[in-house]
Amino acid sequence: GHLEGIEGGVSKDAIADEIRVEQSLQTVRYGPAAVYGGTITALLIISLDWRGVLDSYAVFPLGALFLMQLPILRSYLRLRGRPRPEHVSRRHIRRIEWYAGLQGLIWAIAIILAYTEFSQADALVVAAAAFVWVYSSAAAYSTMPVTSSVFIVPLVAAIFIGLGANGFVGWLPLSLLFLGTAGGLVFLIVKNWHATEAAVSLGETVKQQSELMASVSDQLAKYISPKLYQKIFRGEQQMEVVAARKKLTVFFSDVVSFTDITEQLESEELTALLNHYLTEMAVIAERYGATVDKFIGDAIVGYFGDPDTLGVKEDAEACVRMAVAMQRRVRELGSEWRERGVERPFEIRIGINTGYCTVGNFGSVDRLDYTIIGSEVNLAARLESSADVGGILLSNATYSLVKDWFMTERAEAIMVKGFDRPINTFRVK
Repeated sequence: GHLEGIEGGVSKDAIADEIRVEQSLQTVRYGPAAVYGGTITALLIISLDWRGVLDSYAVFPLGALFLMQLPILRSYLRLRGRPRPEHVSRRHIRRIEWYAGLQGLIWAIAIILAYTEFSQADALVVAAAAFVWVYSSAAAYSTMPVTSSVFIVPLVAAIFIGLGANGFVGWLPLSLLFLGTAGGLVFLIVKNWHATEAAVSLGETVKQQSELMASVSDQLAKYISPKLYQKIFRGEQQMEVVAARKKLTVFFSDVVSFTDITEQLESEELTALLNHYLTEMAVIAERYGATVDKFIGDAIVGYFGDPDTLGVKEDAEACVRMAVAMQRRVRELGSEWRERGVERPFEIRIGINTGYCTVGNFGSVDRLDYTIIGSEVNLAARLESSADVGGILLSNATYSLVKDWFMTERAEAIMVKGFDRPINTFRVK
């Protein structure tokens, strides 16, 4: 729905702003070409009949044109290494248009004066060179119809007037040539302008769509694990109903007596504390490489070994280290919250189990949930409920993988639905 709203909805002001940026860039980009074309044309006029240029006083406007090339070249050298501007004012574009119009007027004066002393052959050579120049200018400055027009119109008009007034070409063929030249230039300028508007409008639409998609992606990333999010957007994870069996280390944590705490705090304060706690835990989980499956109120469900794994033993070690870091951080938060007047800070229990789980997409074709299921997941939940306040309880499977890295002590065996024998457990000291 948001994307449909964008289509055709780009504002005229946004398009106009972007066109001004393109115009400014084009002025800088083709600055050396403009200097080169103007200089060569002026030198051509002088080389054809330098005495005629002097006698007709065309040397003065030509000299002024030489001087006017310097600011263009200076602007190019000053701006060529700068990044693309975000905004260009209308006043800046108006200055460019006035400058182009002034150049076109001075060129017209120079050509009319030079034609009074030129021979027919020289006049036709200048006319041919000028036609090439004006067509190349119209093509080069495709985003600047006003700039092109105010420069080209005086120049072309001076050529035709000079050819007719001095008797170099008859008025009838000159009129036909004028119609052909004017029609071609008008068509080129208008066509380029429409193409520019269409391209900029499309670019702005794509830009807004990209910004919207980036915003939506950022929001979606908050609803799924960062690891899973990255795999989806890299195209490595297919969104289809499929699952696989993997050996995972599963993590469950829960706030002790959370229901009692909710009765003692105002809803606003409780919300702030809970979000603060979950944010801190999520940061630690990301640091250790966990996939956070979900938040269930105050409970956290996570696992190691999917979508990426370092190895079964390494995943188990990372999970226990994460649990230790979380318990340590919760105690630090408790001290901070007591200083803020919270009488009963959070304390948590953690249960960890390692075993084969079914992991993948579960749900319907319209809505999926990437999660884990299986008896080993249930066992991790039971371990959490059996853990001491502020403690970490491991299953025997996890203990066997991490016993060389952590100090533990045997705890009481527990009976769990789905297992036909007591489960040996170990506390992390």
